[in-house]
Amino acid sequence: MKFSTWTYPSFNWIHSVWYKDGVKKIPDCIEEYLTPLALAIWIMDDGCKVNKGLKFSTNSFTYSDCIKLTTVLNKNFNLKASVQSAGSENQYIIYIWKQSMNDLRNIVSPYIVTEMKYKLSG
Repeated sequence: MKFSTWTYPSFNWIHSVWYKDGVKKIPDCIEEYLTPLALAIWIMDDGCKVNKGLKFSTNSFTYSDCIKLTTVLNKNFNLKASVQSAGSENQYIIYIWKQSMNDLRNIVSPYIVTEMKYKLSG
């Protein structure tokens, strides 16, 4: 199999927003880009059903970056979320509380592919 890809310098700004000194960081402008579609994609990629809630595998982000994300989840979507230890030093996950799961389902359901809907089941 053979395929080709293209690169577009017009997307370089995205890299510069997310990477500072070679380290991936949550940008301050995340609030304007975390839309219902972006949230659905995040769930399908890094989301995992846990009991009656949902967790995001945010292990590579700092505690303060995870706090920034939970703040935006609350501000943009009124979702209750907390930062929890992932079991290893300096690794964290974000947990969406079961009380927010109905709201989360309503927000992202139009964008979730059928094969990933199990992540939102109650």
